[in-house]
Amino acid sequence: MKIEKIQVLKGPNIWSTYRKKLIQMRLNLEELEEKPTNLIEGFYERLEQLLPSLQTHRCSPGVPGGFFMRVKEGTWMGHVIEHIALEIQSL
Repeated sequence: MKIEKIQVLKGPNIWSTYRKKLIQMRLNLEELEEKPTNLIEGFYERLEQLLPSLQTHRCSPGVPGGFFMRVKEGTWMGHVIEHIALEIQSL
């Protein structure tokens, strides 16, 4: 995975009317684009240890811990990054 572009957005923007200053990052997931999380050894455990507050994310199961359920059964890295970005904004 590599960062292709980082850009600071100030003022109204297409991503948020609430936040007036955002950082937009474009990532190239490379080989992780095609590798679900359940096939990455230890990924679930490391993510849970690094950001335990993700436990509050309901995701598609609609229950607390739903996001981690998805990670354990296998979801895509773009989905994981989306949740990490949302969580970091609220810490």
